[in-house]
Amino acid sequence: MASLENVKTLLGIFDTSQDSLLNLYLSRAEKFVKNYCNIDEIPVELDEVIEDIAVYRYRMNGVENVKSESKGSLSETYRESLPDDILAQLNRYRRVKVV
Repeated sequence: MASLENVKTLLGIFDTSQDSLLNLYLSRAEKFVKNYCNIDEIPVELDEVIEDIAVYRYRMNGVENVKSESKGSLSETYRESLPDDILAQLNRYRRVKVV
């Protein structure tokens, strides 16, 4: 099972002030993985991927609808989906959905 403590360590959070939000991101990451992979149970091998998704979504909080931003000579472009390395790990567990 994905761990709140691991997510907090990855983010450098050492108090409980963000626990509710991080638990929400973990819960949503688990649902995303189940839907994306078309599975009912999440294999233990995907726990770290779920933690990575929660960390990614936490860090992207506030820039969800921003595609790019420029300030003077500095320009930043934001991703619209999960990073390719996360999707590649999920694709190994993805099942075809038969309708």
